[in-house]
Amino acid sequence: MYKVFGILFILTGLFAIVGGFYTWGDGHIMHQKELIQVLIPWADIILTGPLSLASGFGIIRKQSTAIILGIATSGIYIYGSVMVFIMMLWNQNLSILLFIPAFSGLLIGLGFVVLCMIKNKIRF
Repeated sequence: MYKVFGILFILTGLFAIVGGFYTWGDGHIMHQKELIQVLIPWADIILTGPLSLASGFGIIRKQSTAIILGIATSGIYIYGSVMVFIMMLWNQNLSILLFIPAFSGLLIGLGFVVLCMIKNKIRF
């Protein structure tokens, strides 16, 4: 089951980096004028994407620190998803194109944490 999450982390990392450069369909990140439009995409490019890739490859290779890194990445997914949901409600932009990635990040993050708790890899 960890291998599935490893693949999901890698795919999420790739999508975060590629999607971040195009500010989720609003055009190239360097052509944006407002800071609020580029905050989350830059965070995806600088932090979430590379951390997701490292977590995914670590989980697939069964490295000892991969579970902790995966849990940290899951926390970022959960936090980022909540930020996107708040922005959607605040701007009254209930686009399905924003909702689906945020909801999948939330499911992946919560799913990995629950899996780790069930498998007794980490106890809170």
